[in-house]
Amino acid sequence: MNNIFPNIGRCISILDRLMKMYYDHGLADFEIGWGQQFYVEYIYDHPGTSAQEMVEYIRVDKATLTKIIKKLVEIGYVETASDEKDRRIRHLYLTEKGIPAVNRIKEIHSDFYNTLCSGISSKDIQLTERTMEQMMENINQKVWHRMEES
Repeated sequence: MNNIFPNIGRCISILDRLMKMYYDHGLADFEIGWGQQFYVEYIYDHPGTSAQEMVEYIRVDKATLTKIIKKLVEIGYVETASDEKDRRIRHLYLTEKGIPAVNRIKEIHSDFYNTLCSGISSKDIQLTERTMEQMMENINQKVWHRMEES
């Protein structure tokens, strides 16, 4: 085993936990947390999106997406509309009630990013982002294909 992996895995795990805590705390007044913020923001940025589009972009299974969308509808942040041509397709829209949450999410993104990148050169940040995207793709290819097979 490569000696660097335990440190990379540990760092990713710690960053993941810290991000969840940071976002959960920042969104405490909005009935959502880390787990829902991606979906709220995506629907805001892509009004009328479909569940299938979100599955592909966020890389989440349909059951998880369905559960999260159901919660967002229940709290009044999202509404759905049937497609005029294909009634099986539901389009998702953020409601007025969800707008303050999106604004807060975007503030948290900025604050978190600035804190995360403090003292690191923009060149190093860009290299890190590219490297992490490649790592994500490498693992995604292996994991996502297993999910599709089952």
